[in-house]
Amino acid sequence: MVWIACVLLYGVLKGAREIFKKKAMAKSTVIEVLVLYTVLSLVCVIVTTGVEIAVGDTGAREYLFGLRAGQYGAIAVKSFVIFVAWICGFRALRKMPVSVYAILDMARVVFSALLGILVLGERPSLAQGAGIVLVCLGLFLLRFVKEPAEEEPAKKPAESSSENEPSEVVSEIAETPAAAPAEAAVPARRRTGFYVFLAMVSCFLNAVSGNMDKVLMRGGDLSSGQLQLWYMVFLVAFYVIYVLVRKIRLNVRGMLKNPWIWGLSILFVIADRALFIANGYADSRVIVMTVLKQSCSIVTILGGWLVFREKKIGQKLLCAAVVIAGIVLSVC
Repeated sequence: MVWIACVLLYGVLKGAREIFKKKAMAKSTVIEVLVLYTVLSLVCVIVTTGVEIAVGDTGAREYLFGLRAGQYGAIAVKSFVIFVAWICGFRALRKMPVSVYAILDMARVVFSALLGILVLGERPSLAQGAGIVLVCLGLFLLRFVKEPAEEEPAKKPAESSSENEPSEVVSEIAETPAAAPAEAAVPARRRTGFYVFLAMVSCFLNAVSGNMDKVLMRGGDLSSGQLQLWYMVFLVAFYVIYVLVRKIRLNVRGMLKNPWIWGLSILFVIADRALFIANGYADSRVIVMTVLKQSCSIVTILGGWLVFREKKIGQKLLCAAVVIAGIVLSVC
């Protein structure tokens, strides 16, 4: 099926995106990556939108402003959900091994399955239910993978002023260096638990967004291009407002010189378009799609080993293998 191929493409590109995110945040702050990431992604979407309008039968005015007020409102809510999800997810990814984050990210399968059942009225088959159970088992096994005490290399003194991190969530995003000593006083176990919590919040909000995609697309009067365009417009607006309200200083020159952000934006646009196309198929199912997306875990775990030289890769691949078994079972 075409929609299955689109979701698998999304999974592979999403796995690569986690590597790009980690690399990008080694050179720029979280909020700098997020701001440029969303702006560049919007530019790419505007280009693809122009092409669609030029070759399509729908005029520019109708394509851009032909949606119902409720649809614009729903897309704005979806964008705000992702706005918060990305802040939480990027914060968590920056502070933990990318291979661990990849497995924690699988928790969205459980959240999305529950939302698909409760909100969309989907009923998983016995095989799909067993597949979801295997995904949960793979996630549970991660707790037995013991990480080295310190996964991140020590920061260079010259970079410390721009990379220091505070302990509170809102202050963290503002990245005020004065708050950095507060984090040092927090026990390592509490800090780890805090970032795991952020990863779980990100998973839940991404699951909410995935279900909203399906709801928005199932009416047939909203194209994947329209959804992606307005989603990105609102998302950029939220980040710009956040930066202005928090009076955050951005190192624009450093942001523009960070090649990983540029690559991240391209991967994001292609992956999201593939996912929106998949959501446009009437026979696509949120539960199956969410499980298929977890193919990204293999890409990310291997990237953690090859790019970041992370440890315990065999054990993490075992956890991922359990998830893959669930994927195969759920789509058979």
